[in-house]
Amino acid sequence: MAIMKVREFESSTTKTLFYIALGIVVFSAVGFAFNIWEIPTVGDTLIARDIVNPYIQFYPTLILALAIAATVLIAYVEKESYAYLFAGTGFAVIVPNVYEYLFVNNRYDLALLGFVIWAVIPVIWVYCWKSHTLIETTRKEKFFTSLKATILSYPIYLLTSIIAIYGESARVINAETMTALSDYSSDIFMFILWTIWLYFLLNIIIVNLMFAIHDLALHILNMRRVVRGTTIYYEMIPAAVKAAPAKPKIDHYAGLISEMQVFSKYIGEVDRIKAASVIGRFKSEYQTLAAKYEDGGKADAERMIKSIEFEFMKKY
Repeated sequence: MAIMKVREFESSTTKTLFYIALGIVVFSAVGFAFNIWEIPTVGDTLIARDIVNPYIQFYPTLILALAIAATVLIAYVEKESYAYLFAGTGFAVIVPNVYEYLFVNNRYDLALLGFVIWAVIPVIWVYCWKSHTLIETTRKEKFFTSLKATILSYPIYLLTSIIAIYGESARVINAETMTALSDYSSDIFMFILWTIWLYFLLNIIIVNLMFAIHDLALHILNMRRVVRGTTIYYEMIPAAVKAAPAKPKIDHYAGLISEMQVFSKYIGEVDRIKAASVIGRFKSEYQTLAAKYEDGGKADAERMIKSIEFEFMKKY
């Protein structure tokens, strides 16, 4: 018992470290994707639009949607705790820019806030999906759960763009900044529309596509997902045992009955001695068969012998 507990602990620890390491890699990739699509600085001028340019681009949002889909998949195939561990590493999105936050712009506060805010986004997805992992859900339910998680997490996602503007530049929030917002209201409105369109579209499609791929993989591998209580595991589907074809029933009395039917038609044309001999043979064969077989035409054979004997007595 003690050995089993040690092994379970080691397995749990290994999984924990694996999902933490995997999460850091995946969400760091999201951060690098956003950096690739960020418009580089020209001279000393850094425009806010250049910083948030990745938010209105397809590919950075796609990489984020894939990371979120991975979070949901872990919640679906593993225990909820592992999904929260993976989601908690969402802070790694800031890792590619952490030097800029801390040492270039001295925005320690926004770096810490960015860590927390980026981790909250995948955590919201796990929270929305955790009640659906232990029950069978229809495609419609999966769609609406994804829509709910998208609606709840979008404001947080929008907040990360504001953190990026002030964390990746020397800007500060002051009265002048607030009054200047009205001058850029149309740009802000279009930015929100674009981010809503990409964030909603890609996350809902990718998460639901992930489930389709998951189910297809199980079908190809001939496996099934099994939920027992709070435990989720996968197993091979046992091959169907083919039932042996039913053997046709043989009526062992059929030949005797057929022979007696022919004899009964021509009993009047046979002399007494020969008829008695044939009837005796019929009775002997019947007794031999009756000793071995209880099914089939036993009753019919017995009735026919009695009928032939009656005809014999009438005739002779």
